[in-house]
Amino acid sequence: MILLPVIIPLLLFCERSTDNFSSYFTTKIADFNLDCQTCILEFPEDQLKAAEELGKSPNNYYQAVNLSMGNYEIGQMLKVRIRKPDADEIGPCVATNPSSNCKDVFIMDTKNYDRLILNYPVYLSCHECLNDPQNKLNLCFESVLNDSRCPTGVLCFWEGNAQARFKFEKDNEKAVLFNLNTHKGFITDTIVYGYKITLLGLKPYPVIDHKIDQSDYIAKLLIEKE
Repeated sequence: MILLPVIIPLLLFCERSTDNFSSYFTTKIADFNLDCQTCILEFPEDQLKAAEELGKSPNNYYQAVNLSMGNYEIGQMLKVRIRKPDADEIGPCVATNPSSNCKDVFIMDTKNYDRLILNYPVYLSCHECLNDPQNKLNLCFESVLNDSRCPTGVLCFWEGNAQARFKFEKDNEKAVLFNLNTHKGFITDTIVYGYKITLLGLKPYPVIDHKIDQSDYIAKLLIEKE
């Protein structure tokens, strides 16, 4: 009988810790809630699963109460673990776009979407890869070789440039290393094994007196079949 008070709280804790647990869902940043500075999500591949987990929401849109819009771009794909937010996790503001009635979602964890998509902007973190198993394609973001873009808070004579290195592999062909730039005056795209790869952007943008680690960089790319 002495152990009973100890065992019961432990059982209750285990039960609560698994509440609302879910596997990773594929989500897309559909819009921003400018009032709350949060992201509006949709679940293009997991719409039914999301509705079952969170409840149906107009237009398949959900407000991520803890996902700051400053860290993402509209159209960006992510893998997320989700649950319904607790009452104290919902801010006082409401979503105004694209629907004022969309349900809230709490993001427990995020990871990058690792599928290579043609003819649509994709996002790739430094030291990570996108893959297309069907066509046996693999695109990796190797490193940022230099970043001389004019930092926010500094007056510069020109906007500067960042150069990133990538690796592209196709089936059993030899892997190809290539460099792309953010400035239009340099090489911003290349063609490898019949695929055109264009660097559309690189985040984060430099800020004065702030060092950017290699692992923080995210490249926005467009891959097209020639």
